[in-house]
Amino acid sequence: MRLAIGSSGRRRRLRAAFAAAAACFFARASARAGDIEVAVSGRYAGSVSSYRLGGAHYLEAKQAGEVYGGQVYWYPVTGRVQISLRGQQLRFMTGSKEVQLGSQGMQLSNEIVTRASRAFIPLEFFLSPEFAAFSRMDSQFNAETGHLSIEPRATVGPLKWFSYQDKSRVELPLDAGVGFTIHRQGKSGIEVSMPLGQIEGSEMVQVGDGILDALRLRQEPKTVLLAIRFDPGAKRWESRELKEPRRLVIDVYGKSKPVAYPEGVPPSGTRTPSGSPRVAAEDALAAAGMPAASTAATRTEAVAGPRKRKIVVDAGHGGKDEGASSRRRTLEKTVNLLAAKELARLLKEEDAFEVILTREDDTFVALDERSRIANDAQADLFISLHCNATRDRSENGFEIYFLSERASDPESQRVADIENAVLRLEGKSGEEFEAQQVLHALARTEYINDGAELAGLIARNFDKRVNLGNRGVKQAAFYVLRGTNAPAVLVELAFLTNKKDEAKLQSRRFRRKLAEGIYAGILDFTKRHNWELSQ
Repeated sequence: MRLAIGSSGRRRRLRAAFAAAAACFFARASARAGDIEVAVSGRYAGSVSSYRLGGAHYLEAKQAGEVYGGQVYWYPVTGRVQISLRGQQLRFMTGSKEVQLGSQGMQLSNEIVTRASRAFIPLEFFLSPEFAAFSRMDSQFNAETGHLSIEPRATVGPLKWFSYQDKSRVELPLDAGVGFTIHRQGKSGIEVSMPLGQIEGSEMVQVGDGILDALRLRQEPKTVLLAIRFDPGAKRWESRELKEPRRLVIDVYGKSKPVAYPEGVPPSGTRTPSGSPRVAAEDALAAAGMPAASTAATRTEAVAGPRKRKIVVDAGHGGKDEGASSRRRTLEKTVNLLAAKELARLLKEEDAFEVILTREDDTFVALDERSRIANDAQADLFISLHCNATRDRSENGFEIYFLSERASDPESQRVADIENAVLRLEGKSGEEFEAQQVLHALARTEYINDGAELAGLIARNFDKRVNLGNRGVKQAAFYVLRGTNAPAVLVELAFLTNKKDEAKLQSRRFRRKLAEGIYAGILDFTKRHNWELSQ
């Protein structure tokens, strides 16, 4: 009898063990390990080990705590996780859905789990409004690509600076309730103090535009400090507070002088006089029933006083044309549109430019239609935004192109071939497009010169503002540039096939820095060509 009971007990235990093993097996089968790439304040912060179980994402506790700037303590025996962040404590227990944020608690939808002696916290916690308020950081997760973007909540900034014809401007957004005082630092500069302010991150910028020497924005324990150092060319300064949005604007004035060309970019020639090949080319275009290639300088003569300059911002690809993509399926067309809207927003802020977007959503726009939009608007400048891609995943950085009938190198030709490949989706051949462009050849020379200049100025400003490798200014036969009757450049913002570049492009702060670099290059271009801007 005892034997029978014992056998029955062993059978029950075996069945229970088998069921547990099966449950574990199927749980593991439905779980997927991997890495989530992280960008913090627009900078690549590495990857965090992740686990996916039942449709939910989990982050390895130690790595996750560290990317948020915390100190993590993991006690495997008791199953307790503690994260010290900003002098406050977060407490978790494995097998529990409860989280302690300082003195307050919250419930998650999923439990904290352990895998291979490591604790994993549900990603939902880091995306929650409770954690955002506790940490003063906003987190966005792209489930399709596996990217986590973290942006510290700031009451001050981001810092912006631009060089105009007769002044340099420093602009600093301020939340309501943030006060400021400005202190003179002799003739060498000024310092702005903002008690109890909070910034995304410290910045040190060498401006060197003849008026401003350098800017330094830094976080102190109980205040934010902005130091503005003047160049000898600075004559006077003035400050004002603007609203909607609230921001402190400091204009530093100096003697107006032309911007130096970037090294390797030749100055453009003088404007082509009447009776020149350019005018003859325009006559040929008119005879063929095609729009004349009127330059920005020619149009300016017919307009009295300052006017808004028309900038066409072209978000490359769109709709059925996805462009390049990464291993994680970050699509070029999506990044291009986000960057284009950021640039358009920035251009509109000063009320000096009229901005036309070739597309405002995920729409397919043919290459010749993009050029037509610019020509119909009589654009002063045309900026086409793209992302690069290559089989070599170590390749990274930005590069800026202007038009040339011949590529500057084989790599430039490869990039042009990729961007021009959309012609197949339009049902056109390269030869057909070439035939349509023959009459534009003579008229494009001036635009090419100005495009080369603009490309160099943007590249120089990218160097100062963007944490990204500079691959230089190049030239190639991009169809979207060839049909445009204006100085035009094509910007390859970064490489989607490089994991660090890709993670940075997920950050709005990084895209904003890219937009600021392009905007600053445009301003330098306006100074060189004596454009008067309505401000």
